[in-house]
Amino acid sequence: MIWWILLIVIGLLTVFAFLGRVKKRGFLMRDRKGKKVTTKEFGKRWFDGCTSLTPSQQTKTVLWSLPPIFAGQIWGIVVTMIAGVYWMSFILAFALPITFVNLVGTIQKYRAQTRAEKAYQEAIGK
Repeated sequence: MIWWILLIVIGLLTVFAFLGRVKKRGFLMRDRKGKKVTTKEFGKRWFDGCTSLTPSQQTKTVLWSLPPIFAGQIWGIVVTMIAGVYWMSFILAFALPITFVNLVGTIQKYRAQTRAEKAYQEAIGK
């Protein structure tokens, strides 16, 4: 029990230290050119970057995110079985096939996009 309280206190101290640093300096970080970037400007750049993703980049992101999801589900099944929370184990076990079907569909989508991009590159003569 004491470990949870200690983790929460350390987390809160880290957040407050980070917020104090941002308030004192007036900026969050520096960009590639060394220019100071405020929190508001960082959020705007981040949002613009997210909205300008190509479908191929989005598919790659989903492909990279599915293995940790699988690992988390399997780890959750193991931990809940050890802890004796069987109802949660069943929920996680029944979510595995859904995640697997999502993975297969995403792989097929990625392959189709790769073939289409390759055909486009050949068509324009690069």
